Amino acid sequence: MRNSGKLVSMAVVLATLAAPMAVNAANPATVACSVAVDYTLNGVVLEPYRKAFNLQPGVGFSDDFSTPTRMKTFTATVAREAGHLVVAIDYFNDVGVFNSVGFNTRLALHDGKGIETTAGSHTFSTSLGVTGNHTTNHTLTCRRL
Repeated sequence: MRNSGKLVSMAVVLATLAAPMAVNAANPATVACSVAVDYTLNGVVLEPYRKAFNLQPGVGFSDDFSTPTRMKTFTATVAREAGHLVVAIDYFNDVGVFNSVGFNTRLALHDGKGIETTAGSHTFSTSLGVTGNHTTNHTLTCRRL
């Protein structure tokens, strides 16, 4: 009798511990994001890019917005790292014959369902091809659903 009571108690403890894992596996974390990218030449926006998307670990997002002559891609993934969900994005835009712009960045979601944002900017100047100041500004905003 004593052993069967211990077995039942152990089974209850194991079932209690396994239940959250089963729920998380059946309902993985979903992250809603939006990205805004502006490629400008001498202060004039030439190519705005806006996209809203949802991510889950193991299920990424990809957008090929290429033209017949220019390669343009955006990808995003989310993964668990050190207890946090981390969104990673990669943007590439072949903006002209001599120039292309690209960047990648990561955003950690720290506190449950709060909104997290990261932003950045990169400028280069050239006297080849289309001369001037080429600037790419981006903002990534995400929250856990």
